[in-house]
Amino acid sequence: MKQLFLFWQFNGDNRSFCNQHCPYCYGRMGKTYRHYWNNNIDKWERAFKRLKRDIYFVFSYGEAFGSHGFYECVDMIGKHPTWTLNIITNLSFSPERVIHSRLGQDKRVFITACWHPLGVHNPVEGWKTFTTHLLMLKAADIPTHVMMVWYRPQIPLIPDVFEWLDRHDIRFSVRRYVHDTIAHPLFRKILRRVAPKSFAGKIVLDSYTDAEREFLYASTSPKVTKYGLNMSSTYGKLCYAGKDMLLIKHDGTAALCACCYGSPHRVGNIFSSTFKPRTQPTYCPTNTCGGDFGMVVLPDEAFGVLPNQMWKDTFISQTEHLPQGHPVPYPHREEMMKWLEVIRRKPSQS
Repeated sequence: MKQLFLFWQFNGDNRSFCNQHCPYCYGRMGKTYRHYWNNNIDKWERAFKRLKRDIYFVFSYGEAFGSHGFYECVDMIGKHPTWTLNIITNLSFSPERVIHSRLGQDKRVFITACWHPLGVHNPVEGWKTFTTHLLMLKAADIPTHVMMVWYRPQIPLIPDVFEWLDRHDIRFSVRRYVHDTIAHPLFRKILRRVAPKSFAGKIVLDSYTDAEREFLYASTSPKVTKYGLNMSSTYGKLCYAGKDMLLIKHDGTAALCACCYGSPHRVGNIFSSTFKPRTQPTYCPTNTCGGDFGMVVLPDEAFGVLPNQMWKDTFISQTEHLPQGHPVPYPHREEMMKWLEVIRRKPSQS
């Protein structure tokens, strides 16, 4: 049975609870402590069971560990042997209870740990907390990797972080960031809608130095390079969003994906007894895929069949098993370190 990749925003979208204030966050202008959890875990479990699918859940919004209902959801998922969970977290909360949960004991939980040095009140203490919790996960043999946002003021901090992670044999990747160098976010949103083919994604390419861009490419899967950075449009291409991937909001509304969540892209409500994922691929309605997860379900003959690990190890460039000739071969970690040295020596350009 093919796995269903499911973003479950049980406690709201990216405007829900978060205990950090990152300057590059697109979801809020400050710390947010609102919770949306409805406490109806039995209703959610019945809805998911009706799907009759193996489910890979992703918690990606605010800070999952601090959200109301978090452990109830972890325990509910753990009851079902064919369900797994990926938690995207800033690791400011202890993972001890997750480690000792059924998911943790069965190694059916995966952690994407995001280090945000510019989002914490005290970077020194924040890094100490982050690494302490990271080593707890490593000691418990919980599959973990670290992601850092490729934000211009944050780039100079990455080499030392990378060096520590490399010493502890912890995987690391960067995620692109659309820099606000051309227009106000609201204006960009309008431009994306009015003139998507001429605008979407290009701001990313124009806002980095060559060295910065090369490292971003080198540490990113070729699908992200091709579609997320707008080297090729996604508009009109077949995508399995809605069929093998769903976004489920806190009220049960189901949408195609994290990029296509407005009313035109809703596919029903999971609480409906007649709800079913789509049976056929969807034609992508956007020009640029805005999330790395979307790359998993966008077929492309040039990349062959993606390894199953892509489902378990999100945000990581699992390209070593793909055919040669893709835009950016996945480099060895030493090669990535060389690019960071180039970036460190070369001043950033506006």
